Amino acid sequence: MSFFFFGLTAASLSAQTSSISGTVLDAEARYPLINATVQLKSVEGVVVATDLDGRFTFDNVPVGRHLVVASFMGYESRVLDGIVVTSGRPVILQVDMQESVVAIQAAEVTATQQGEVMNEMATVSARAFTVEETDRYAGSRGDPARMASNFAGVQGADDSRNDIVVRGNSPSGVLWRLEGVDIPNPNHFSIPGSGGGPVSILNNKILANSDFFTAAFPAEFGNSTAAVFDLKLRNGSQDRLVSSLQFGFLGAEAMFEGPINRDKRSSFLVNYRYSSAAIFSALGIDIGTSAIPKYQDGSFRLFFPQSNGGALAIWGIGGNSDVDILISDQEKPERNIYGDNDRDQYFGTGMGIMGATYTLPIDEQTYMKATLSASRDFQDSHHELVYRQLTPDSLYQLDSLADYMDYRFVNDRLSAAVHVNRKLSRNASLRFGLNVDQMFWSFQDSVRVELDSSDALGGWEKRWDAKLQTALLQPFLQWKYRPNEQWTWTAGWHASYHSLSGDLSAFEPRVGMQFKANDLTIFSAGAGLHSQAQASYLYASTTGTDANGNLVMPNQQMGMTRSFHSVLGMSRQLSPNWSLKMEAYYQTLWNIPVELAESSFSLINSGAGFSRFFPDSLSNDGTGQNFGIEATVARAFRDGWFTMLTGSLFDSKYTGSDGVERNTDFNGQYAWNALASKDWKFNEQWRLVTGIKFTMAGGRWYGDVDEAASAEAREIVYLDEGFNENRFDPYMRLDVKTNITWNRPESTHELGIDFVNITGRENVLKLTYAPDESDDLEAKDYREEYQLGFLPIFFYRVDF
Repeated sequence: MSFFFFGLTAASLSAQTSSISGTVLDAEARYPLINATVQLKSVEGVVVATDLDGRFTFDNVPVGRHLVVASFMGYESRVLDGIVVTSGRPVILQVDMQESVVAIQAAEVTATQQGEVMNEMATVSARAFTVEETDRYAGSRGDPARMASNFAGVQGADDSRNDIVVRGNSPSGVLWRLEGVDIPNPNHFSIPGSGGGPVSILNNKILANSDFFTAAFPAEFGNSTAAVFDLKLRNGSQDRLVSSLQFGFLGAEAMFEGPINRDKRSSFLVNYRYSSAAIFSALGIDIGTSAIPKYQDGSFRLFFPQSNGGALAIWGIGGNSDVDILISDQEKPERNIYGDNDRDQYFGTGMGIMGATYTLPIDEQTYMKATLSASRDFQDSHHELVYRQLTPDSLYQLDSLADYMDYRFVNDRLSAAVHVNRKLSRNASLRFGLNVDQMFWSFQDSVRVELDSSDALGGWEKRWDAKLQTALLQPFLQWKYRPNEQWTWTAGWHASYHSLSGDLSAFEPRVGMQFKANDLTIFSAGAGLHSQAQASYLYASTTGTDANGNLVMPNQQMGMTRSFHSVLGMSRQLSPNWSLKMEAYYQTLWNIPVELAESSFSLINSGAGFSRFFPDSLSNDGTGQNFGIEATVARAFRDGWFTMLTGSLFDSKYTGSDGVERNTDFNGQYAWNALASKDWKFNEQWRLVTGIKFTMAGGRWYGDVDEAASAEAREIVYLDEGFNENRFDPYMRLDVKTNITWNRPESTHELGIDFVNITGRENVLKLTYAPDESDDLEAKDYREEYQLGFLPIFFYRVDF
């Protein structure tokens, strides 16, 4: 490796140190930039040049936060700020550099704005996030989805789950993409048709810097109407073996990474986690509930650089989970936000995906990335009705249990994605490709027939009994043009074809623009047409049997929902540390499935919580709209502290088959967050990080309960008249976190505690069916269910 190096000071060498290494690449052609200059600006006089593979290394870097600047003739310089170095783990960077559109010279160094997106085709409603951010924000729990709820226009739907509502859209509209292919819901205890769950399967420690889009996505993304997580896995350490052990509220885990062949720069990364609650239960420790969530997950990535400048990565993630919610063990009425209040539930889920990704810079202008993957996700459940009565002492007396329901849903998928980037000139680039998914579905569901009002049960009746398959094809083409340093234009085309329904969305245009008015202010705009297929199990839903006793499945021809996004934005650097970003948006949706019979039902309200939908015959006649304005004021994490204020005002409405416009379930109308974090450095070894977050959002909407229909369905059923005209109180939550880090010569120890909802505020989540919680004959068979109360989440980790 050729480089010039001015050594670190003697004082630095005597302190706790680690290394920073990485690769400098052309952002569009992914070609290594040879002899690029990389400076460690936070330590005086430390400069290196990249080698023939674009690699660089800084050894003996003092622990703490650092700033790295990369520059290369004819390219715009990149500034990477807030890089955290600890003694127990080396830092590995990938520095993508954009070719300058002006004369061939090294462009002036300017600070990179916080959250600058990695996808160069994005102009609006896009934000990059780092692993460090998922750990920094109070209440995030190291979860990408919970972390995203801190951004303007994004809010959580339920404290017990990580579903997110983006600009009033259903959480089911969120697309998860990993290494270029769409993946199943990456969460434990997931429900069919939902996009979240209580615990993420994705471990933030295996992720590289990734992008999050909230509207008008670039043309390469499809099958989403709300938002996109474009996730990337990081490579393991290529220089030395690194290990990490952690134990905490969310699980006990181990991670190992290191070189496979140092000379060839190949590496491995593997991690595994098992739920702490299951460990406590196995040891006979009482954790205060019999509903023990048992889950385990893991991931791996093997990375093999090729002699032609390409690379092969073999990777996978997966996990399974199960929980037994036994209300028959309850001695008195109690909160139960995870299940129903009239039955015991045995519930299990799982997901897994394995893939191989091959990347190849064909020449200095062309880059190709191809991924093949296979995935499976499933849910299975068994319910037993609980017959009990409340004694005069307000204690339950159990009468009997009866088998009531069984289901198992399985989704298998084979995926292929090929994306090509081509630099047409210094000013223009082209990206095109194809995503193909072949899906195989199996749905089985049976329920006992209720014979009369006395709750007597008869034989079993099938509600789902189908094996289906479908293909989803998504070609795209996107062009980017930068006539000068001020203007950036993008235009693209996307198409989607869903073979089961036969629905073709042949022309989905995408356009975007950025105008750099000066060094401080950027104006942006974007628009795009998008489509999304419906949840897989809904295509196999039934409405009874025909004359031959076969199940009738009327919804296999459901078309894809359509959505048009338009966005105007402005960002301004208020000072070297402070920035402002504002966006206004309008979104219209159509082709939303609603019932054929006139009703308030619409799939626009699906996708959150622990319940499936049981629809009648559906047609694509529903509509909806979302519009609003949002703002973010942030101070970058410099001089040891950070703060961010986000706020949004919005309106989200829909129209069902009865022609009445109503509030969607997710129309909070306003939401704001205030976050702050402080890094207290005591000496070279000890560091304390504290953080705080306050959230406030509009309360959820609900309607008047149809008590007779609720008793028959054994769940809350609302009347159409007046639906979503009632409202719960506003949602408010205060979170506080603290982490203390101890850097030793060869290891780093960290102890962290996240105090979620530290005030214990009771935020109403929903109405729940609870027929036997009172001996008062006049009492309602339902009550309010509250979100999580005060919850301390701790962990201890050692890296070595």
